[in-house]
Amino acid sequence: MIRLLRMVYKAITILLFLLTCNLIVSAQDTIITIPDSSKVYYFLNNFENEVPEFLTEIDTVITGIQKYDPLLRPGNYYASLGNVGLANVSMVYKPEYKSGFDFGGTSSFDKYRLVNDSIKYYWVGKPFTHLYYIMGAKKEQNLLIDHSQNIASWFNLGVNFRYTSSPGYYTNQKSDDKNFVIKTRFQTKDYRYIVLANYLHNKIQAEENGGIKYDTAFEQNVEQSRRNIGVNLNSAKNTIKDNSYYIKQFLLLSNRHRFKLNDSTDSIPSGKIIAGNISLSTLYNRSILLYEQSINDTNGFYRFTFDSVNPTYDSTFINRIENQLSWTNADNAKSQLLTFNFSVKHLYTELIMDSVKSIFKQLIPAGEVRFAVSDILKLNFTADYVTGNAYAGDYHLSGMLSLHTKLGDLSYKITNALQEADRFYHHYSSNHFRWENNFRKQSFVLNHVEYKYKNLYAGVNLFNIGSFVYMDSLAMPAQLGDNLNVFSVYLRKLTNIGHWSFDVRGVYQKTSNSALRVPELAGDVSLYYTNYLFKKAAILQTGIDVFYNTSYFGYAYMPAIKSFYLQNIRETGDYFYGDVYLNLQIKRARLFLKYVNLGYLFKDFRYYTVPSYPMQDGGFRFGVSWMFYD
Repeated sequence: MIRLLRMVYKAITILLFLLTCNLIVSAQDTIITIPDSSKVYYFLNNFENEVPEFLTEIDTVITGIQKYDPLLRPGNYYASLGNVGLANVSMVYKPEYKSGFDFGGTSSFDKYRLVNDSIKYYWVGKPFTHLYYIMGAKKEQNLLIDHSQNIASWFNLGVNFRYTSSPGYYTNQKSDDKNFVIKTRFQTKDYRYIVLANYLHNKIQAEENGGIKYDTAFEQNVEQSRRNIGVNLNSAKNTIKDNSYYIKQFLLLSNRHRFKLNDSTDSIPSGKIIAGNISLSTLYNRSILLYEQSINDTNGFYRFTFDSVNPTYDSTFINRIENQLSWTNADNAKSQLLTFNFSVKHLYTELIMDSVKSIFKQLIPAGEVRFAVSDILKLNFTADYVTGNAYAGDYHLSGMLSLHTKLGDLSYKITNALQEADRFYHHYSSNHFRWENNFRKQSFVLNHVEYKYKNLYAGVNLFNIGSFVYMDSLAMPAQLGDNLNVFSVYLRKLTNIGHWSFDVRGVYQKTSNSALRVPELAGDVSLYYTNYLFKKAAILQTGIDVFYNTSYFGYAYMPAIKSFYLQNIRETGDYFYGDVYLNLQIKRARLFLKYVNLGYLFKDFRYYTVPSYPMQDGGFRFGVSWMFYD
């Protein structure tokens, strides 16, 4: 740790010296780039820390419209329980950093939850509405309504509603997920004072059947009516509720342009350190985690049932207040030679489990320094440190070097972190699981190299993790004594030949210990044909998507704790999972019709990604996405 800090200190000292010697500040003619009022853009709540391109244009292309499930988005590889909206786990290991207290224990549903940092604030000239509706077999329905409009020149209001309802193919497999956000933006005429605010609500209800009792009943297709195949749990259900209120105020300390400036000599970033802006944000979040189960579900599925007289009703309540004061000199209009971001965050958390309340408090200072040496070379350093009555001593340090050349973009990032495991792994009490642990902090040394050139993306990861915490074969938390090493290589190449496109993605992974389970190889291929119709009034696209991963002892799933754990009985994978589709775009309306799981037509009943949870049988899905912003 000390050695790493010394290296970072030396690097910063040398860079500051070089930059001071070569700093050139010259007068430049500038042109203000105003966003196109006929288009729709969005930004996130940390936009003040971003480079001039802080506005992102919404996606209106037809490619990929059929991949409506968050688990199927490009580059996502997840093992799931065979129905949209249910628990899932990534097949690709990606370390997560959390500064301060975090209960954990719900990450298996994160893909179907909205969080504050993902809320999109739209920049619109006219009212914008996006309607997205999907229906499928077994009464599956998905609905998205996203609306934003300017009530006045200084006031924007938006609403986002997302709903997923899918009864599933098997008994007690229904998902019922609702997400709702109301958001607003206020700014003064000169944009010196800006306010972002939102109210967010998540409610995820997932029936839990514990998987089918006998895999052979599915694999041999002895019962074509999937509802007649026995399951382990007939009444269990998980519920996750989130309610949060958020407000963030910005005060610009210097007068500046709102949007990017196109300079006559773009290669020289501004060497002037501006006053920037300060911000104060407050987030209040209340989460409720419930697991319910009838006393009739006593078939030996769980090893322990501490109260067999009453129905199971495990509840956890988490109240969280987060205040953060920040300053940055980042300029949304112009690149800076030196950019600083500093913040202090205060976290107050109340955790109520089994009628016992625990209180956690942390104060977390954080900082970031960016060096834009030129348009070719950029450097970035970030750090944070946790103090308080829990998680004290956790830290995160990272440094990144980026090269932008005509031959492509190359970046290298190194991260060193010390992090306490989530509270869930230390202490938990319910009707089926109880534990009390005192785990060591986990250490991370992560190396990441990435290269991008046109439609080629490639990267290498080398992770070293000390004291890795995981769920063992008894679905109980455990910790490794030895270091865990993870090596991975990923590649994506898109090739366009005439009207045909061939998009291939893949990742190779190797771990040094079986405490982490990932397939050695996973990848997907998309082959599709795109052409204009009716004098370019419409676009037609048809193709096939195929996913594959090598066989491995994938994770099993434990409903009562919403967690995936090790198992050494059943291998999953070595199966080609394919869909065919037809997409059509007419002006701003995009439609798709697809048939999922071609293996069903060939009677190849091996489509598991989680043991005892078959994926959906073959069937059609229809969807329409329509945007209005006139």
